Amino acid sequence: MAWNDLDMELERGKRDFERRAEEVGREIQRRIERVEERCKKAEEVRRSEWEKLEGRVMTAEEKQERRSDEFLRLMTAVGQEHLRIIAALDDDMRRGFAEIRDENRPHTEALLKVLDRLPPD
Repeated sequence: MAWNDLDMELERGKRDFERRAEEVGREIQRRIERVEERCKKAEEVRRSEWEKLEGRVMTAEEKQERRSDEFLRLMTAVGQEHLRIIAALDDDMRRGFAEIRDENRPHTEALLKVLDRLPPD
């Protein structure tokens, strides 16, 4: 393999990585927006059910309490989604490293044979 081929391969790998990083970023943003939208809809349902049950409109203090509760629910949901995203990224990275390791094993074994060593198991 010539040095130019190696440079082109490295550049292609860099572009692929950047493209995948952008795609992952967009997917993360979409997932967080969906969580936020679900939380907003659920809060509207809870508010309307409360008003139906109480038979009156909320006072300012009750509204503030609801906003605080809504914020805590939103932060919990977003935090859980972040954990799911991190777990998915971890799985993808582990799979990717395993694939790379499998691809490089023959090269490593050939190199170690040249160096008169046994390959690692």
